Amino acid sequence: MWCDLNGLSHGRYVPERRLDHHGHHAVTTLTMNINRDILPITGYAADVGFPDLSTVPLVDTRRPGWEVDTDVVMADLEFGGDPLPIGPRNALKRSVQAWHALGYEPQLGYEMEFYVMQPDADAPGGFSPLNIPSHRVYGVGTGGDNTGLLFDMFDAAETSELDLEGMMGEFHPGQMELNMRYGPALDAADRAFICKDMTRELASRKGYCITYMGRPSAMLVGSGLHINFSLLPLKGKANAFDDPKAEYGFSSLTRQCLGGLIHHHEALAAMSAPTINSYKRLVPGIIAGYWANWGLDNRMSTYRIPCERGAATRIENRMPCGSANPYLAAAAMLNAALLGVVDGMDCGTPQIGDGDADPNTDRHTPHTLADALDAFEADTVLCEAMGADLTRAYVAIRRDEVARWDAAGNEWSTDEITPWELNEYLPFY
Repeated sequence: MWCDLNGLSHGRYVPERRLDHHGHHAVTTLTMNINRDILPITGYAADVGFPDLSTVPLVDTRRPGWEVDTDVVMADLEFGGDPLPIGPRNALKRSVQAWHALGYEPQLGYEMEFYVMQPDADAPGGFSPLNIPSHRVYGVGTGGDNTGLLFDMFDAAETSELDLEGMMGEFHPGQMELNMRYGPALDAADRAFICKDMTRELASRKGYCITYMGRPSAMLVGSGLHINFSLLPLKGKANAFDDPKAEYGFSSLTRQCLGGLIHHHEALAAMSAPTINSYKRLVPGIIAGYWANWGLDNRMSTYRIPCERGAATRIENRMPCGSANPYLAAAAMLNAALLGVVDGMDCGTPQIGDGDADPNTDRHTPHTLADALDAFEADTVLCEAMGADLTRAYVAIRRDEVARWDAAGNEWSTDEITPWELNEYLPFY
């Protein structure tokens, strides 16, 4: 399997005896929108004859799958004998290598939020929110799931060695959360990427739809892909974010990482919230990552420092939408944090109390995908860190999405989820 710039999976089935063989596939899997339109991205499209990329199986990523007698192996992408510049996993690998150059190993932990939707022939996209009469937040048993899917997903996550920490019902009926153990950045992102396919395919078997859309109904709070982040020294075992002697118990390195994230906040939205629908979640009042601020165990802030210290000291990035590409959202976050360290930035003071009623900043995420892309392109330092080719290709695909939204004559409102969004996104996200 490999990931495209829409965050969607591609792959092929191979017999075990050919596991170490490279595959050759058209590079256009990385230059398509979700409707399979090939965009004219110079160097990767018709101008060079739609050439092949190579899929390089990473045998050490092999894990049992959820299909009969089928294991799952991640693939690296090469182009002309070198790493494919527009490959999302390669982008994360570059950001990890940049941290290695400073002497640190990034550690990530993903929180996967999603909704189970039930069949509804009269609803746009063919599905509507699941009804669970006895639902409660963090519910178990019939308080969290009345479909049997939660146990199916739990068992499959364990079988597939996703290093599950736990599963539970979340805020609204049908919303669930699957958390996986912290680990090195690439492995953590691989597990998050696999998790999305696994959960959606298991739901499909029972006639349901699992969606990672940021906000599939205006009556629901959104789903995030919260990414927890810390650093281990390459020559040590102690969490580099922890410092019991410092104010709040975390290091100056942590403050600089927070400073970088806050400084690049608007630009981070482009890869953290990749769809039109994502920006119906990024609004005040639903505890998402809207404001450019940080807080101490305060969910009203975007960059939250949970209460644990020691090995568990970390930054929780609450901006990414459930539909975010796990590799690109993490790469952008790691790059912004690293720029904060390189530039010696500081995070300032934490958000206290109700961040919507009394935010300590007037800066926030852009209100639309188009505005987020403008902010990203204007942040030339972050674009450079992500890579020129990847930036060019990613922006082209997202601009195409904006153009299709505009061409359909949709009116923008955070109070309505349009049929266009549900028909566009439910089959894929």
